[in-house]
Amino acid sequence: MSGVWSIPFVQLCAAAVLLVTFLGYMYLTYHYGKWTGLGVPHAAPSPPFGSLRDVVMGRVPLVDAIHSLYQRFDGQRYFGIYEGRQPLLVVCDPQLVHTVMVKDFRSFVDRNASKVSFMHDKLFDHLVNLRGEQWKAIRAKLSPTFSAAKLKSMLGDINVCTARLIDNLNGQITKNSGIVDVSEASAQFTTDTIGSCAFGLDCNALSNPDSEFRRTGRAIFEPSLRSNLLSIIRLLGFGRLLDVFRVRGMSANIFDFFDNLLDTTMEQHKSGENTRNDFIALLVKLKDEEKQKEEGQKLFTDDILAANSFVFFVAGFETTASTISYCLYELAMNPEIQVKLRENIKKTLDSNDGKLAYDTLKDMKYLDMVINETFRLHPPVPVLNRVCTQKYTIEDSNITLNVGDKLIIPTYSLHHDSKYYSDPEIFDPERFTEENISSRPHGTFLPFGDGPRICIGLRFAMMEAKTGLAEILTKFEVSPCKETQTPIKIKPRSILLTPNESIRLSFKSIDQ
Repeated sequence: MSGVWSIPFVQLCAAAVLLVTFLGYMYLTYHYGKWTGLGVPHAAPSPPFGSLRDVVMGRVPLVDAIHSLYQRFDGQRYFGIYEGRQPLLVVCDPQLVHTVMVKDFRSFVDRNASKVSFMHDKLFDHLVNLRGEQWKAIRAKLSPTFSAAKLKSMLGDINVCTARLIDNLNGQITKNSGIVDVSEASAQFTTDTIGSCAFGLDCNALSNPDSEFRRTGRAIFEPSLRSNLLSIIRLLGFGRLLDVFRVRGMSANIFDFFDNLLDTTMEQHKSGENTRNDFIALLVKLKDEEKQKEEGQKLFTDDILAANSFVFFVAGFETTASTISYCLYELAMNPEIQVKLRENIKKTLDSNDGKLAYDTLKDMKYLDMVINETFRLHPPVPVLNRVCTQKYTIEDSNITLNVGDKLIIPTYSLHHDSKYYSDPEIFDPERFTEENISSRPHGTFLPFGDGPRICIGLRFAMMEAKTGLAEILTKFEVSPCKETQTPIKIKPRSILLTPNESIRLSFKSIDQ
């Protein structure tokens, strides 16, 4: 009897496999005709990775893949790609970029962040990811953190961390014959700064590179097999499976760290042990105000508080550290600009009694130009994204975007386009004189984004970077060394513009 039943059973199994394969293929390729149907120039997809196979496989960074396509579709206002099975419109025209981010912002309020597959990641609900009215309400509540008065009050803490940075650099110079890992030194400095200014804590990253704060910071951005697999699952459209099995995106250690950090610092504020007017103090105040309300949805739940302390920490140290290290690299490669900047900084300090005060930093216009040119060449977030939140027809086109359709703004590519910046690979701070800035169209310089969702902490980031760079450049000359990677290569799986190798430079003390 077994022989009688074996043939039909095998055939049934084969048919089932074929059916599942067919249904899987149809699921993965269901949207692949969208750009063809609309007549949009696009990169042909190949299942299951869409147009970004090499990115998913870790062969090239996302920024390089998008920039290559940007150059391929040069002259087009936009082009289409597929991220896994999902169609994305890449917006290349600066006028359209400005329309999306500023003029018609109401139609593109949200970023490309879906709650699907992050249901059990309570650190997900932060200001970067929040949507619609919830984002608007929380943004309005958190904005006072970055008022001019608050920033002035933070500068004293930043100066303390800067003094530690100088000591750290002197130690590295002595220990390593003048060679400094500026990527790590910058990250330690910004970790200490954000810990002090936001949480009222001594992170101790400069004196102890293996401190808990610094280890956590590394872990957040360090790709792992687990994080890569989860990204692929989301890319293929199976994010709901992660919700079903209650899979979290980050390790338990990271969740526990921010839980404990928030609990500890909030308790210190409530007990009066910590009387500083920092970011956590604002969160405590906002939560207490909500407790007095009898009705209405509570904005500041424990999860929202934890998520926003997380994003404040992450955004506060990583992007600014990257900017400082890239800026030092460019100054090392362009010594004449370094000399001019140093003289400008010293002149400004001399005219302000040698004090590195808030108003002194504002007077360092050439330092602003140098940092902005660093942002142009090395934007911290090289690709921005938006989601259509109400039906929208692109002007002078037959394209109508529906709610949920996704867009990409290729910041890096716009910053490196010779139509807006001549000789775009040359480091030239003169591009950011007032005259040159006004001559360029909107939508061509987006280091912090633009419009209502522009980075809430941009003024803090600039103050932090300017303070660190001003102190470094008045005390050290920086130059390339044999360990300096040039050109800098980007880490393949990083969503930020993270160097594949640490930036190392030669430092020489300047006699004061």
